[in-house]
Amino acid sequence: MDESELKEILLTLVEPNQNRVTLPPNVRGWSEQSDEQVCYWTGITCDPIDNSITGLNLGDGFWVKTLLGMSQTAEDDSARHYLDRLLGYEEIKDLYLQRRRKAIDSIDTRNQRNLQNDKAAAGPTFPAALGKLKTLRFINLSSNQIQGPIPKSITDLPNLEIFDVTQNDIIGTFPHIQSDSLMVLDISKNRFHGPIPKRLFGHPEIGADTAPYLKSIVKFDISHNGFNYTIPLNGDSGFYDKEIQAEAVLKNLQYFDLGYNLLTGTIPNNIGNFASLQGLFLENNRLVGTIPKVLYRGSGIGANPLPLVQLFLQGNMLSGTLPSGLAELPNLKELYVDGNKLTGTISPNVCNKGLNEVFVNDEAEHDKCDNVVCPANSISLEGVAPCTRCEDDGSAFRRYLGQRDSECRPKMSEVEILDLFFDHMHGDEWLDQGYFWEAGSPACQRPGVECSDSGKVTSIRLPSLGLRGPLIPELGFLGELHSLDLSNNFITGFVPSEFRFVDKLTDFNIKGNQLQGVIPVLLCITEGINSNGVGPEATNFDLLYTCDNIACARGTYSDFGRAIVPTEEDVDGTQCMPCYDDEATYFIGRDSCTDILIGGLQFRQDDIRHGVVYTIFALFTLAFIIHLVIMARRRKKYVLSENESRSAQHPNPLPLQRQDSPLSVEDDEYEEYSDDDWTAADSETGTLTKKVEMTDKLPAIA
Repeated sequence: MDESELKEILLTLVEPNQNRVTLPPNVRGWSEQSDEQVCYWTGITCDPIDNSITGLNLGDGFWVKTLLGMSQTAEDDSARHYLDRLLGYEEIKDLYLQRRRKAIDSIDTRNQRNLQNDKAAAGPTFPAALGKLKTLRFINLSSNQIQGPIPKSITDLPNLEIFDVTQNDIIGTFPHIQSDSLMVLDISKNRFHGPIPKRLFGHPEIGADTAPYLKSIVKFDISHNGFNYTIPLNGDSGFYDKEIQAEAVLKNLQYFDLGYNLLTGTIPNNIGNFASLQGLFLENNRLVGTIPKVLYRGSGIGANPLPLVQLFLQGNMLSGTLPSGLAELPNLKELYVDGNKLTGTISPNVCNKGLNEVFVNDEAEHDKCDNVVCPANSISLEGVAPCTRCEDDGSAFRRYLGQRDSECRPKMSEVEILDLFFDHMHGDEWLDQGYFWEAGSPACQRPGVECSDSGKVTSIRLPSLGLRGPLIPELGFLGELHSLDLSNNFITGFVPSEFRFVDKLTDFNIKGNQLQGVIPVLLCITEGINSNGVGPEATNFDLLYTCDNIACARGTYSDFGRAIVPTEEDVDGTQCMPCYDDEATYFIGRDSCTDILIGGLQFRQDDIRHGVVYTIFALFTLAFIIHLVIMARRRKKYVLSENESRSAQHPNPLPLQRQDSPLSVEDDEYEEYSDDDWTAADSETGTLTKKVEMTDKLPAIA
C-alpha cells in the first residue's frame, strides 16, 4: 500500500471536520495539506523496515477532542497533556497492570448506565476504514466518545496485539477478535451486553466462538459493561493438555477483570489454572457461593498458590467465611471482600499481611483486621477501616463482615419485615385485593400469613397472586418460618442466601417465577429445606444434598419446579430434566416445558415450528429438482431416438457445415418439435412416430 493510499485511509478519521479544526502546532500531519509522511504523524507508528502502519495511538480523547474538535473547553487542554504522554509500541506492551480501587459504584447506578437509554455526548462511530490497514498491531482509541458497534473489518484484523477502546459508548455483544497474537483486550467502560460466549475460553470444548488468542493474552478487561449470565469457565478443564502434561492456554494471563457487570453464578474453580495471574477483579457483580480454595492453592498437577497481587471480590453475594488460606498468597497486597454475605471472623494471618495499605489511611488508629474488612456488628461507608462498632442488640442484619452503611440501624420487627416485603412485591397490585396488607397491621392478621401460639410468623402462602419484584433477604430473618409458598408469580432477581439461617424452614416453594442465577451454595447444603439431606440410607448422596432440591437449575424443569428427594429405598423420587425452551433457559424453578419428544429426541417447540417450514420448503425444492431431472432424461431419450432414426435413413450423413456454406440450412426450414410429436406408447417401445419427415426438408445430395 503506497503513501497516498495510507494517507487517504487515515484522513477518513478527520474528514468530517477537516475544514474547521485548527490543529495545535505540535500535532504533525492529519490534514490534506500536510507534506509529512504518515509515519511521522502524531499517534502513528510504522514498521522501520517497510514503513507499514503498525500502531494507532489516539487514545485519551486525542482523536475526538484534538483531531475532530469536539467537546473541547477552555479548561480541557487534553491535547497538550496527552501529547506529553504518548507511548510508543514497546512501552505500551510493558503495561502497568495494577488497578486502583475506586469509590463504591452501586448496582443500580451500573444498571442505569448499561441497560437504560442514557445518552452520552455525541461522538463519532468506529472508524471502519482502519480495517484496511492489515498490518496494524495496536489500536488505542480510549475515551473518544465512540458510539455504535465495532465493525467486523476491525475485529478481523489478523495481527492485533493491543486493542484498547476503554471508556467510550460502544454497543453490541462480545467482540470476536480474530488475531491469534492479541496480548491486551480492553473494552471496559462501554455498553456491551449479553453473555460471555460459552466457549470463549475453550471450555468445556473448543467451538467456533473460542478466542484464537488464548495462548498470548496478558490482559483481559471487560469491566463496567452489561455482560450477564455466568463466567464460562466451569466443567472439565479445557486448558490442560494431557499429552504434554501442562497448561496449553491462558498461561500468560496476568490481569483478568470482569468487575462491574451483571454476572451471576459462582467463582469458577478453573481460575486456579491461571498460573501467571496477578490481578483478579470480579467486584460488583451478582456472584454467589464461597471463595474457592483454588485462588490460594492453585489447581492441577503440582499446583502452587497463584501469584495474585490484587484480589477484588467486593460487592457480590458471596457467603461462607473468609478463608485463612488467603494468607498463603505470597504476593498479595490488596484484598477487598466487603459488601458480601461473609460471616465469622478474620484470621490473624490475613490481618498481619499488611493488606490494603494503598487504600486505607494507616495513620488512623484501628485494628489491623479492619484494613481488610470491617467485622460483624459494625459498619463503614466502604466496608473497610475506619469501622464503627454498633451496639449488640442481637440483630441478625449485622452478622456479615464488611457491611456498608452510614449508621447502625436497629433490629427490624416481623411487622417491619412483612411491610418491606409487601412494598417490594407491589402488594397494591396483587390479583386478589383480599390479600391487601395494611402497613403496620399485626403480622398474624394478614391474609396468607400464619403464626405460632407465641405470635411468631410460621407460614407465608401467596401463590398465583401476581407478586412481582425481587425477593428481600430480610425474609431469611423470620426465625420461626416453616413454610414459604410464593409459587407461580412474577418474582425476579435472585434467591437470597439468608434463607439458610431459617433453621425450621422445611417447605420452600418458588416454582413458576422469573428468578435468575443459581441457588446459593450454602443454601444447597442446608439440611431440612424441601427434605434436603433427608432420605433413606441407601439414597445417592448427590440426590440428598443438591441445589435442585431447592429449585431446578436454569435449563431444566420438573412438575414441581424442583427435585423431590426419595422417601423410600425403592422410590426414585423426582429429578430435574433438561429443557431448552426460552422460559427454562432464562429462569430457575421451571415447572413446565414446551419441548416436544419425537422418537425419543427432545426438540424446542420453536425449532419444530421453524423446522416444519424449512422441511416443507425443502420438499418443494426437491420435487422441483426431480421434475427437472425427469424432463431432462425424456429430452435426452428423445434426441437419441431421433439420431438413431436419422442414421437408419441416411447411412452417410451430411458433414457439419458452416452457416455460410451453400449446403447450410436455414432454421426456418425446419418445423419445431414438441412433446406432442410422440405418444406414451412410443416412449415405451423406444420407436418415435414422426409427424414431420426431416428428409423432406434436407437439400438433395449430389
